[in-house]
Parts: sequence; structure tokens; C-alpha cells
Amino acid sequence: MEPEYRTRRPHKKSRNGCLSCKQRRKKCDERRPRCTRCAGRGLSCHYQLRQPQGEEWLPVSPVQSCSPSTLSIHGTDSLTAEELELLRHYLTHTSRVIPYDQDDLYALQEGFPNLAFRSRTLMNSILALAAVCKCQDIISQTTVDEKHRDQAQALLLIAEDRHRESLRRTQNDISNLHRECYDATLANAPLMVLYILANHSVRIQWAGIMPDIPAGFVPTQLQWVSLIRAAHLAYNGMLSDTDQAPEPCSDTSPDESISPTSPVCQLLPDPITHIFSPEDGPTKPTRDLFLPILAATFQAALKGLRMRAEVKRAEMPADPEIVSSFVALQAFEAIADEVFAASTDVKNSNLSPSSGHPSPAAPPPQSRLSHVSPWLRNYLARVTMATPTRPFRRTITAFVNRVPAEYLTLVQSSVEHLFDGCAVERLVASEGLAVDIFAHWLVLVLLLDGVWWIGGIGAWELGRIVTVLGHKGLGKLQENTNWWPASMYNIYIELKKQVIAESQPGS
Repeated sequence: MEPEYRTRRPHKKSRNGCLSCKQRRKKCDERRPRCTRCAGRGLSCHYQLRQPQGEEWLPVSPVQSCSPSTLSIHGTDSLTAEELELLRHYLTHTSRVIPYDQDDLYALQEGFPNLAFRSRTLMNSILALAAVCKCQDIISQTTVDEKHRDQAQALLLIAEDRHRESLRRTQNDISNLHRECYDATLANAPLMVLYILANHSVRIQWAGIMPDIPAGFVPTQLQWVSLIRAAHLAYNGMLSDTDQAPEPCSDTSPDESISPTSPVCQLLPDPITHIFSPEDGPTKPTRDLFLPILAATFQAALKGLRMRAEVKRAEMPADPEIVSSFVALQAFEAIADEVFAASTDVKNSNLSPSSGHPSPAAPPPQSRLSHVSPWLRNYLARVTMATPTRPFRRTITAFVNRVPAEYLTLVQSSVEHLFDGCAVERLVASEGLAVDIFAHWLVLVLLLDGVWWIGGIGAWELGRIVTVLGHKGLGKLQENTNWWPASMYNIYIELKKQVIAESQPGS
């Protein structure tokens, strides 16, 4: 009798789990953008990117640059191998971990890259953002050795180089702006904002895990605060400026370049997927544990802040710094109301993103903005809060757009003064109110710890202020030391420590 043989059942073990689960030797369910284990523990979730077998870069026809400052023929054939890899990273990863909804995804994954094939200025911004994103992926790994540090440092150097080159070209582009360049010039502003925040956030993260961070990579001061107004200023500038630019040198409409045969679609190894990571703001522990504490204590804190502001105004009613600080206070109150109104029902703040947001009013026909592609106008209106949108990250960062530029300058100088010998004396003058309001806003920025390009900025900046004021006496800022920003910062740090301890193996 012939022996009976059974066909061996093929195993279903996957090697495609996230890096966090691999490090902890746990089974990963491979959910995207964040697996169940990482989501439950509030951890960053990253997957190893692999080059699909048999895929090659397809040839792309060169596209004429649209500005006199970028007259060289530009296509993928003018990009180095290093830049091509960064562009690929942007298309397959970076552009999918920034969008909040489908309209954002279209702008970041199709609109911006296609414009970049006409503008080296915009391409440089895309490459800079991709380099920082790749750096963040590296330093977010569980183990960061010397090789990883070298890779991260090299990526930051590349990012800085591409960003500086984009800034230089932008100055030239603006001085001789043609109508056919409106889209590329305007699109560059939000990409620079993303880069500025991401660069600062990555440096903060690096400084936290690597004490031997090179001096040139130490997080900078508060320049990022005023620089993130770039998109807001560009949008409003083109809205108010009358179009006097010459007609395009070709009859190609702004939207014709975005088609199934466009360069970006040829570069992708597969059709563009509509899978992305709609990061609203808080990590799950921050949303579940920290946000309710803020909501419960905010009204009392705001009342105290308003009383201190009124005292300052009574002492110096005509002081321009006090006047600008009061405008900032009103902006902060309005934004905080929006944030805590959304948090009254946690389930509502967890709703899946949709593209059902209102469209901004049509710009005046004579304005430069009227000649900008509709998808780009709508994107800028959303990210600058010119039209209401849902994400915490946009509501909270809109504070910088709504306050006077003079206030931001005052805040930057005031925070710098905190670290010199005159800080205590200055805190009893008008600068103290500016810092007080700014620190309250930074408490809200703590809620954005789940956004990879903002991450630890709130904790870093607020921690520096709280530490210095704690050493020099919070009594100089208010009558008692129960300062809300300091209290919330300490609670936030303790919650973070608890979450990290619970995530350790064997916990």
C-alpha cells in the first residue's frame, strides 16, 4: 500500500511588519498607517521601504523651467541619483504622511510634484522636505547607532543645502514673476513651512536621544515661529495684489500638466494610492489622558491670563507692545475655544477625514490669486485657515497667522532675554505679557505630538521657558507659582514617562 503523503501547508509568516514590532519581537498586524500595537501604545509606527523588484525609473521628457532664474532644462535627467531617491521617498512616503484628507493628498502627491518639474525652486523644496522626513524615519528607530547618526547628519546637510538654494531662487523668481509661474511660486510657501517645522522637530528629537549632537545641528531659537507665516503671507499677498504680470509664454493652462501621463505618474512604481495617514494632532495617550485635563483647567487659566493682561494695560495703556499682545490674546482665546469645543466630544474629534469642507470665496478677478489653479487656492486656504478645517494642527498653528508680526518679534526677543541677566527685570514690563500668552499657546502645541513634522516642538519650547522661569522665580510673572503652562508641562512630561514605561518589553 502506497504511503499517504500530505501536502505541506505553506506558512503565512510575514516579514513586512513595522520596525517597532520587529525590535520588540512582537507579531505585527501590518495595518497602515499605524499597526494596532503601536496605535494602542501611542508609538511611532514605521515600515521598511523596499524597492519593488524589476521596477526602474522611466524616462521623462525635460520640461522648460518657467522663470528666468531657472532657465536650465529640468526633468529627472537633471537630478542626481541621490536626488532621485529623495524624490521617490517623497512620492511614496512623505506625501502620504502629511495629508489630512483626499484634497490634501491630491495637492501633495500630484499637484506639487508636477509643478516641480517646471520649477527647480519647487523641486528643491520637495527634496529638502523628503530629506528631513527620511532623517526622522532613521532617528525614530529603537536603536540608533553611529551609522544611523552619520546617515541622519548627511540627510540634514542635504536638506539645508536644498532649502537654501530654494530660498535663493525664490527671491529671484519673485522679482520677475510671470503669470505662468504663479502656481509654482505659491506652492513653494506651504512646502517651506512644512520643512521649517520638520527640520526643527527633527533636531529636537535628535538632541533628546543623542547627547553628542554636533553643534551645527542643535535646535535653533524661535525663528520658526515667524517663518511659518510664509504660506499665510503668500496667499494673502496674491489675493491683494493686482495682476500686472505678462501673459504666459505658452497656451498651456495651469491644470494641463496634471494628467495620467504627467512626469509624476511615470515616476511612481505603481498607480497613486489613496492610502495616507490623517494625523490630526494628538497621539492616542495625549488625546485620552492629557486633553481632558487641559479642557477641565483651561477656563480658570484663561481668566487668570486675562486679569494679568488687564493689569498690564492699566499700567501702560498706550504701550504698542501691550496693544499687540492684546491682539494676540484675543487670537489665542478664539483658537482655544475652537480646540476645546471640538474636544467636548472625543468621538467627534476622531471622525475620519473627508473632503466636505467649505470652499473659499472666489478671489477678485483682477487679483493674482485668480490666476492660480483652483486646487492650489483651496489647499492654501485650508492650511492657512482662511477657510475652516477640522484638524487640530491647523487650528492651533493658525495662532501665528492671526497675531501681529510685531508680537512675534517681541516674543522672540523676550524669550532670548530670558536667558540673559536682564530677564527678571524685563518680565515685569510689557515683555512679560507677551511671554505669558506665548507660553499658554505652547500648551496647545503639546497636543500636536502626534504630527511627525511638529512632534516635540511644544514640549521643547515650553520646557525651556518653564525651566528658566522656575530658576528665576515665577513670582515675577504672577503672584503665585501655580502657573498653568508650568503645571500642564509637568503633567504632560509625567504622562509621557508613564506611556514610555508601559511600552517597554515586560511591562
